Amino acid sequence: MSALGMIAYMVAALIVGTLITVFYSIFRKVKEHDNFRSWRFIGLFSVIVAVAPYGWAEYQTQQHAADMQKAVEATIKSAKVKGKLGYFKVQKADETSAKVIIVVKEKTTTNDAESCVIDATLKKDPKKGWRPDKFQFVDSFDRGKDGVTFPPYW
Repeated sequence: MSALGMIAYMVAALIVGTLITVFYSIFRKVKEHDNFRSWRFIGLFSVIVAVAPYGWAEYQTQQHAADMQKAVEATIKSAKVKGKLGYFKVQKADETSAKVIIVVKEKTTTNDAESCVIDATLKKDPKKGWRPDKFQFVDSFDRGKDGVTFPPYW
């Protein structure tokens, strides 16, 4: 599903980039009409729209990941996933809770390094720090889950 999710994500980014280009072209000066190359703007805006959620997740991860490492490992343990943490990305975080996407590389009968994707919520205890709260499997062949995150991670 991750390939289909990525294709859908890129098509959606292209559509949003096209809409932004249409709005941009409506408010341009009429004198510059002949120099307008819409395909360049569609490409530029589509790339910006596609990369922006990943950039935001990277920024949030850089800000909060060090504090959340143990909570992410505890989430993997409570989910009974037998594998190694590939990486995790912080989608949003505030003083009391955080939403993270966890990708675990797990050995299965069909694949030596299947990516098991978990969508988790962490809560912050003032005394103990970050702790696992809720989780759900998004993509895991062994668990019969076939979904995609926004933005797509695999």
